[in-house]
Amino acid sequence: MDIILHEIRAFENYEVKVAEEGHIVINTKVVDGSLNYYGNAHGGYLLTLCDQISGLVARSLGANAVTLQSNINYLRAGHLGDLLTVEGRCVHDGRTTKIVDTVISNEKGDLITKASFTMFVTGKPSGDA
Repeated sequence: MDIILHEIRAFENYEVKVAEEGHIVINTKVVDGSLNYYGNAHGGYLLTLCDQISGLVARSLGANAVTLQSNINYLRAGHLGDLLTVEGRCVHDGRTTKIVDTVISNEKGDLITKASFTMFVTGKPSGDA
């Protein structure tokens, strides 16, 4: 039996739609490198999109943060060529943790995923890094 792992790619293309304190929205298109063996958007790809947006939401609040915990529900398949909207919003802005809810929807408005991330604050961003 040959075992072949597919490379999963994220953020080959994206457009920032909203970047405000505690709220980030991007659009990205599902590409070949985003697919699983069955031709749908890979769950790891969708989780990566949500995780990255959660980190950006924390940064928008003046915090460097790493993911402490995450929970994701896959509600519908994403497909090649779908334009996805990834939205993250802070629902708890604590001193040591931030909780960010994220959703991914397609261009028809169908909900693809719903996730929640607990982000652990590691410090404050320095400069433009």
